[in-house]
Amino acid sequence: MPGRYQFSMPERRSRDGWFRIGSIDITTTALLVILNIASMFWYAFDKASQTNLIFYGAGVRAGDVWRIFTWPLYARPTVWVAITLVFFWFVGHIVEERIGRGRYTILLATMTILPALLVTLLQLEPDVGVDGLNLLALALLVVYALDNPSATAWFGIPIWVFAAVYVGLMVLQYIGDGAYEALLMGLLVIVVALVGARQCGMLEQLDFIPRMGGGRTKRPSQPKPRKGGQTVVSGPWEGSTPTHSPLEEHELNLLLDKISEQGIDALSKPEKARLNELSKKLRGR
Repeated sequence: MPGRYQFSMPERRSRDGWFRIGSIDITTTALLVILNIASMFWYAFDKASQTNLIFYGAGVRAGDVWRIFTWPLYARPTVWVAITLVFFWFVGHIVEERIGRGRYTILLATMTILPALLVTLLQLEPDVGVDGLNLLALALLVVYALDNPSATAWFGIPIWVFAAVYVGLMVLQYIGDGAYEALLMGLLVIVVALVGARQCGMLEQLDFIPRMGGGRTKRPSQPKPRKGGQTVVSGPWEGSTPTHSPLEEHELNLLLDKISEQGIDALSKPEKARLNELSKKLRGR
């Protein structure tokens, strides 16, 4: 019978974006990446004016107040900046989907503005400037690593190890350069990210970080499925106590995205076995 054994491809998982451009959901993370790409073109056509985005404590004290807000938008067209954008896209969306776009936007704004204000008031020297998404990306990596201490990356190395090495390299670089304003800025961004993420329901195990109001923060509801689309993961486990971790759910979503884009045959045997294992676990079997 024709069509009886046809394989139905799962629809690509949609994100909880503010709006959509074509098939792309414009989340806060996506918007920052797009603005940084636009900043690269700005650099190519008018490098001198683009430097007005960079944060300098002395510049803010001289009247350039906008620098407190614009420093994450400065981007030079280099390979390392491109890698940072890809990395920020990945880890930023993980955190954004975990706490919800509204609270995530507030968290990023606080990470951007509050450290810059404090550094401006302290008037540290030398004033070498701070720019780019690298500090925000690093802080989000630290948040994700501490929220998922068992998560691993390449070669089975725990993600918290990568976060620790990244922070250590930043500290050593800034100390070697005598960039104490930039060093303090980086550390403050991480601290603000940790405190803010805990207020949003993450980092449950870090009891030493105070939570305003006490109690657990309610997690945001899942994004609504696209109109006319299908829910990729649904079943009898809805409304029951979850038996899976956020990392396992994210891993399943990555496998489903790969199937949606490249087909089921794109999965390796271990990936197919892992997909079957995660699907059963999510169903509570």
